[in-house]
Amino acid sequence: MKQRMPYEEAGSGNRNIRPGIGMLFCLLLLMLSLPAMAARQGEVRLVLDVSGSMKSNDPSNLRANGIRLLVELLPTNMRAGLWTFGDRVANPLALGTVDEQWREHALSVLPRLTEYQQFTDIETALREATRAPGEDGTVHIILLTDGMVDIPAGSSSKPARDAASRQRILDQLAPELADRNVVVDTIALSRNADIPLLRRLSQQTGGLASVAETPEELLRSFLDVLGRVVPRQEVPLEQGHFDIDDRIDSFTALLFHDRNEPPISLSTPQSSTLSAGAPNVRWRHDDRFDLITVPSPAEGRWQINGNVGPGSRILVESSLKLAGAELPATLYQYFETPLEAWLDGGQGNARATAITAELRQQGTLIDSAILTREEDGHFRGHIEPGGISGNARLRLEARGEGFTRLRQQSVDVAPALSATLAENQSSIVLQAAYDRLDRSNTTLTATLQGESLPVETLDAQRWRANLPDTLPETSVPVELSARVRLDDATREIPLPPVWLNRDAAVGVAGAQLDRSAINAREMASSDQEATETTSGPEAWLQSLWSRIGSEWPAARQQLTEWGREPWSWGVAAALAMAWLFLLLHRRQRQRRRRRRRREPHL
Repeated sequence: MKQRMPYEEAGSGNRNIRPGIGMLFCLLLLMLSLPAMAARQGEVRLVLDVSGSMKSNDPSNLRANGIRLLVELLPTNMRAGLWTFGDRVANPLALGTVDEQWREHALSVLPRLTEYQQFTDIETALREATRAPGEDGTVHIILLTDGMVDIPAGSSSKPARDAASRQRILDQLAPELADRNVVVDTIALSRNADIPLLRRLSQQTGGLASVAETPEELLRSFLDVLGRVVPRQEVPLEQGHFDIDDRIDSFTALLFHDRNEPPISLSTPQSSTLSAGAPNVRWRHDDRFDLITVPSPAEGRWQINGNVGPGSRILVESSLKLAGAELPATLYQYFETPLEAWLDGGQGNARATAITAELRQQGTLIDSAILTREEDGHFRGHIEPGGISGNARLRLEARGEGFTRLRQQSVDVAPALSATLAENQSSIVLQAAYDRLDRSNTTLTATLQGESLPVETLDAQRWRANLPDTLPETSVPVELSARVRLDDATREIPLPPVWLNRDAAVGVAGAQLDRSAINAREMASSDQEATETTSGPEAWLQSLWSRIGSEWPAARQQLTEWGREPWSWGVAAALAMAWLFLLLHRRQRQRRRRRRRREPHL
């Protein structure tokens, strides 16, 4: 057994670092010492949204904290670079080999993240960031955005240009990137982002789609994405305690907590207490988390004294590892995902007696499995997400005599099929997202008000349900169902209905897609209607209103300040009268136009 270094309890002379941005910089700099498994060969390219709305969705600029974390944790000799985008694309950190000089340069360009721009040109940003081919292995794109495709207006209508750019990303760019071995991991900051677009982009390229609904969740999202690029070994953290065995050379505790929580301390297996300032311990404190690195830790049970938030983890450096087949970034509803794992580096009695798997969403257990040991020493099994949708956490845990090892990552649970209603409501196209579904094993049916609709096969993984020429004027559902025969078993897959004559977006196989993103897309469609049929003062007012809508989060605070000025009420009255004129004029035009039918955007 290795000799452990003695610890002294921290006395009153311990020095705490004042929390804040400077503190976080020092904290993340120390994370260079975090233990890591051998990283996949390849490159990491950060593509960051600097549109004006980011100022409102991330007012504390926590994305800079996440990028610092990412920069410091990237393995030495890996290639990486940084791109920013709004209405134009910049490359403040050129693609280069990660070393100390590169890290210093990366941290020096972070102030540019607050040089906000007006639009959100996602397509151009991806094309620029992926223009240079990767030198060796996979290229990982980490795309962070809080918005939707929003490109500068040209000679044609802006909504039409936005829609065309969005479609090119899905139909042309994503398949091209997949063919070039480019993986796009997406982070949506807030539910206002175009989550369906980001999800499909990640699915098509084999990446992870994650959602950080609040700025506080952003750092965890960066860690989740980084875990796919640089996998790490862990030991379980349960009810504030964790076990260290004699094969662990060091551990790093990353402990999240709320602001203004009492200081955290650690109790060793010998019942001594470690706190900030203890000798031989690297300890940094921030108002949102503590990072504690302990070399040559004592064997036994360690206890955390204080509140520990979700996402906390204990990373370990050890020759004994839980290895396995690469975990998928996307799981599909109602279908099993195969799992394979084994123990690597085990000697003597270091043999796994059991390997278990768990799938949880926001702490709730969705499915679990005990993997079966086979003749080759590997453990195999499967897990099924059922009908949940969105981000979840997949855990593999190996236990043996005197040790545990944990491997976990965030996954996205997505529909196995998706449905798109044609804009003129003439048909519904169904697309298989799960690659095992095709025309040889999948049969689709559709009914409208009790009448069966013809369903034709378009290609290997697409079908079309044709709608009658005359449709009801009221909102009615088209009922869909799928019969799938796989692995000598037949199953019925629940398909939500697609509604006619109603703003809706349905993900087939049990998921309702994010409504905030859908409503924003439909607003863009509505704007396109108006733009195509208006000119003169009405077109100018419509453009002004669209600009106000796109920039509303960032402008709200400024409007509040203007409201205190006497002249502001006269301006507000004039704008209100102009807008009333626009509404009346549009209503007259709409009465003369045939009512447009909407497509649920996925």
